[in-house]
Amino acid sequence: MKLALEAARQGPVYALGPLAHNESLLKRLSEEGVIFVDDIRDVPANSPVLIRSHGVRPEVFADAAARGLRVIDATCVFVTKLQKTVAALVNEGKQVVIAGDPSHPEIKAVLGWGREEPKVITGAGCIDKDILGLDPAKPVAVVAQTTQQQSILQEIGDKLKQVVPVVEIYNTICKATALRQEAARNLAQNVDVMVVVGGRQSANTRKLAELCRMAGTRTITVTEADELEPSQLQGARTVGITAGASTPDWTIKEVIGKMENEKNTELQEEQTEVAAEEVSLDQDVREFSVGDVVKGTVVQVSDDEVLVDIGYKSEGVLPRQEVIVGDDQELSSVMQPGQEVEVAVKAFDGQEGKVTLSRSAIEKKQKWEELESAFEEGKILTGTVKEAVPAGLVVNLGGGYEGFMPGSLVDIRYIPDFNEFMGQEISFKVIEIRREKEKLILSRKDVLETEAAANKEKVLNELQPGQIIRGTVKRLTNFGAFVDVGGIDGLVHISEISWHRIDNPGEVLNVGDEIDVKVIEVIPERERIGLSLRQAQPDPWTEVAKKFKAGDVVEGKVTRLVDFGAFVELIPGVEGLVHISQLANYHVKQTSEVVEQGQMVKVKILDINPEGKRVSLSMRDASPRPKKEAVREVQQQPADTGTGLTLGDVFGDLFDLDKKDE
Repeated sequence: MKLALEAARQGPVYALGPLAHNESLLKRLSEEGVIFVDDIRDVPANSPVLIRSHGVRPEVFADAAARGLRVIDATCVFVTKLQKTVAALVNEGKQVVIAGDPSHPEIKAVLGWGREEPKVITGAGCIDKDILGLDPAKPVAVVAQTTQQQSILQEIGDKLKQVVPVVEIYNTICKATALRQEAARNLAQNVDVMVVVGGRQSANTRKLAELCRMAGTRTITVTEADELEPSQLQGARTVGITAGASTPDWTIKEVIGKMENEKNTELQEEQTEVAAEEVSLDQDVREFSVGDVVKGTVVQVSDDEVLVDIGYKSEGVLPRQEVIVGDDQELSSVMQPGQEVEVAVKAFDGQEGKVTLSRSAIEKKQKWEELESAFEEGKILTGTVKEAVPAGLVVNLGGGYEGFMPGSLVDIRYIPDFNEFMGQEISFKVIEIRREKEKLILSRKDVLETEAAANKEKVLNELQPGQIIRGTVKRLTNFGAFVDVGGIDGLVHISEISWHRIDNPGEVLNVGDEIDVKVIEVIPERERIGLSLRQAQPDPWTEVAKKFKAGDVVEGKVTRLVDFGAFVELIPGVEGLVHISQLANYHVKQTSEVVEQGQMVKVKILDINPEGKRVSLSMRDASPRPKKEAVREVQQQPADTGTGLTLGDVFGDLFDLDKKDE
């Protein structure tokens, strides 16, 4: 197509047959001055005639020369290879079987190069020794139409091996076709619907659609955007798109654009995968010189080489030794189909259509520029740890460069053994660079400190009093616990650890515990966060009114002794006061005369005030009054002997009426 347009700029050019099975493309070519004819005899003498990619029989070239026509040969290099292979096999006396469509112009031309001797079959089911007229004593050579499916070629070869003893298989399938078919098959297995864009007469488009259907995927074939109806995509979440080799890029984009414009709510743009070869008719066919730097797209990766589409009639070959890759690495680890790469032309043979490429020098130059830029701008890069030494880490930076990371710059914490980083991908900054020695000093610590500072600022700005958040206990002190709440520590004061009284945070918490805490204070300028563990838990005072009522006699634990009474814990977090006057049925001078801390006692609930968080208790009313206490109540005002002692102190139980009665 490019050759046709180039020739059309000088005047009318005659194309021997349609250049592609795509109506919109042919219409555009016609508008540019390309005239399509079916027979070379329809071309005026001394005019340019273009041989399309399908090729022609050898006698066509002879007729063109006899009529003085200027031949522009655009035969595909893979088709040319097929023609030469068939001609050579026939000359060697071998029986040739072609896996292809006998009505296709490519096969009609190939038969001319094989002097009509090859047998053409469409599939393994067509193989019959008698019908094909094969001689078991002669070897059979199998070739394929360049757009044939790889699986069909293999099936035919396997079936022929059951019929004749010697079968030689020549893979003449176009690599680009095989890659497109494989890509379409893989894509179809991962989408709900496949849309195949291409002309109805295009053999490779039909094969793509067939492969997609064989994958079990609903497949729609359209020649242009207007044929695609939104209803056809009903219920589909992911749509895959592929296209025949001759489908123009604008047609593919129009199909995608129509789906986007329809705003089908079930179709998401990021789920649409496109496997299409873009063809630009506005570019001229270019020639290359050694040393040229060009951009291309990786189309195939093998163990030894990479095929790169650089806009030439055949892919450029990028040998493994021209790519920077580790000895234990595969090419596929650094090169993938579809990847855009910049390469240099190492060798160019226009006659054979062969371009040898190199990437190593470009990679080194690009990588060093990237490293210098990162150093100057303080950018964060990533690399893989290649070696751990006592002094630090050796990091593979890519592009043939390595950097050294001193042990003190590996982490913000102490690292006893650097081997834990072996093989890991780590982030770092370049903090020193010397081009003359290709020396680079790296720091992961700088990255971690920057991340920690940014995260701390983010947390301080986002936290709000009242939030309940998750944190990890980092440190315990006498006055509370420090809790990590996202890169910054907040303090849970000892008074906010539990609803009940504790003497040490270790009674409730351990370092490493994950707990829910409530934010009670945030002061960003002081990097201060106040937290509460108890406020993140239910308030036990809300349960008091449900569990107890005035008049209940319950058992509790004495938690504190004060001058005016004793505090008794009814449930964890809820304490009531037994006033000193309610400790016993006699006068009590000191609380410790009656109870001690930690003692379990029975108390009677006198009053409950949940709002005020107060409970009044009585030990005196919790059990029947002893008779001894009744006598003491009568003698509340004993006579003083003048010595500071009462008669009761002197005579003891002499006045105990109960004992006297006894």
